[in-house]
Amino acid sequence: MEGLGQTSPKPDDSSEQSSPKAEAAYNFWSEDIRNPDYGTARSITPGGVAPRAVCIYYDKDKGFLTGSDIGDVGLADRGDANVLVNVDHIRPSTQDQTRFTNLDGGSLRIDLQQSTPMPSLTERLAWTAIAAFLPENKKLPPLKDMTFDPGTTWGKLTSVNFPKGGGTWTWNFFLQHRKSRWMQLFDTICSSRGVLLPILGLGFPAIAVTALYTVDKIVAGLTKDANTDWLFQSSDTYIYATKEARDSFEGSKMRLKQGMYVIIPNAHVPSFSRQQAGLIIKDGLIVPANTSSLNVIEAAQQTIPDVTYITVGVTARVRPSLK
Repeated sequence: MEGLGQTSPKPDDSSEQSSPKAEAAYNFWSEDIRNPDYGTARSITPGGVAPRAVCIYYDKDKGFLTGSDIGDVGLADRGDANVLVNVDHIRPSTQDQTRFTNLDGGSLRIDLQQSTPMPSLTERLAWTAIAAFLPENKKLPPLKDMTFDPGTTWGKLTSVNFPKGGGTWTWNFFLQHRKSRWMQLFDTICSSRGVLLPILGLGFPAIAVTALYTVDKIVAGLTKDANTDWLFQSSDTYIYATKEARDSFEGSKMRLKQGMYVIIPNAHVPSFSRQQAGLIIKDGLIVPANTSSLNVIEAAQQTIPDVTYITVGVTARVRPSLK
């Protein structure tokens, strides 16, 4: 890797920084996040495996579907895809909500990368959006406020262009038990803007992939000095919006289809599977099918309380490829 990849300091031999937990966190951000085969590395929780992000598509007729069950009906043969991604709601499980009482903050980081460069460029582009959670008195914001629009951090570049309809995305949500330099950075941003926000967005739109690696190194360096825990983590996952992109990639992949996706930790999948019958997504939250609009927030707090999830709205439009 380039940029800071050659010079970023690794955890030293003192205190928390030399622990397996800190070392694994540093290695994930600096290397493993860009490895599509990552998933067997040891967790930053000693003796275990870090929770992995699982992506599920919500079909209004068929219910909740894993990637292999989405199907390719209506999939365009070829073309470039314009994609908008919006985090509709973040709903931690009851257990994960209690974890925040011992934390100084957390961050949700979303990365999207092109798999093919645009015709006028020699290098692929990437979009990064980060939501920093700055809980007041170590309490999360109300559920209705647990939303995040990555596009707002990208200014006028709110949509992501995938030439030939293919790319990758990652979803990583980490928590910190100590106010690291990472969380201090967001405190500084808030202070400079004169605002007090429970969720602060920071974005890097349309940067070269080599610059994305530099962002990875910065995150690794700024978070390594705190006790980091995970709601879930993921490395690059291939997504496609055309048959051409689907057929060009060998390995695990997911169709990028207009609609709602749900991101949950893999450890919560069995419980979600047992309880998902009769549930729908309404106003960005998972609730029983007969829930009225007036009761969505209350119902969402009581529905699948042992499952942490993020609902994600995706708009994907395919247009003819530029020649």
